[in-house]
Amino acid sequence: MILYKTIALKFGHYLDNEQPGNMPGPDGQLVLSEEIRQHWQSVLSDLASARIYLLDHNAANYLDSLRMDVQGMPEEKRAESDIQSYVRDVDFPRDLIWIEYDDRKLWEDRVARGITTQSEEELNNRHQRGFLFDNRSPEKLTVRLFSAVTEAMFFDAPFVLEISKSQDGRPDFDNISWQLQRTVIAGLMRLGLLDSEKSARDHFEEHKGHLTYEMVIGFMLFAALAAREDDLLSQVVPSLSTAQAKTARKFGKSWMTETLKSHVTIRIGPAADRHMIEQKARLRFEGAQTVSRATPTEHWVAEHERRYSNGKVVRVRAHKRGQFGDRDLPTRIVGPRAQD
Repeated sequence: MILYKTIALKFGHYLDNEQPGNMPGPDGQLVLSEEIRQHWQSVLSDLASARIYLLDHNAANYLDSLRMDVQGMPEEKRAESDIQSYVRDVDFPRDLIWIEYDDRKLWEDRVARGITTQSEEELNNRHQRGFLFDNRSPEKLTVRLFSAVTEAMFFDAPFVLEISKSQDGRPDFDNISWQLQRTVIAGLMRLGLLDSEKSARDHFEEHKGHLTYEMVIGFMLFAALAAREDDLLSQVVPSLSTAQAKTARKFGKSWMTETLKSHVTIRIGPAADRHMIEQKARLRFEGAQTVSRATPTEHWVAEHERRYSNGKVVRVRAHKRGQFGDRDLPTRIVGPRAQD
């Protein structure tokens, strides 16, 4: 499935055929029918204006591995300012951007890379995920997260993340806010998904956590496209086949042809493929080292003093220690470090 097509088809069908009733809102006030229709139309208009990017699972995994290079593995506990400083300088090619990928595949790859563990039940609850980045305002960048539930159902964004911009026009991650979406939350209440204060709090905190953590992949996409010519390959693809577009025009479904124009499919290129091969080989090597308790790879030990509990002091000359490195292990070649 393609999530943004599911959203467009669902909301377009609703606008053509449904007249929603008023619903109780989270603030106790009624969410009116016209307010709901305005929300559907707003999402359709944003998708129609957005540049759509669909990441295949290898591309999403590659971008996530680049993120970990900056953010560090979970056990490293680096400061959030590291990744924030990196992504704030990323330029978006358009003011409205939609980025979508298969969340289940990404988490399967994360498990394979040793970042986390997931049960089969947890993986089964993961589906397509889409982020809508809105950079039109000079004061703020907004991000919305949509999550598929089945092939034909999805969760709309109950909150919009607003990231204020500094004087230089870049996101200021120290100044964020969450804007509640009354129409979406009213719908969740009507479905009985927020039947208690605890369930509502858990649902909202989970949504916010997913959005703030996963949206970084969007920034990494444009950083990679700008910095590396052959890491990622992109292809513009029509969202509707010729027959589908003809049928939509025949039955007057203009919202289909206006919203579902084209999307950009992102796949990994030769350089990214080599990076992922090297990464897998290194993970296997490090795993084997841990299991076998092998001696470290050959390296120099600087001259030093060894002090014993009886007061004896012995000067140890510089020497080599460990085993010679595995010639079959791929090694990443990096340039010189920048001078401070």
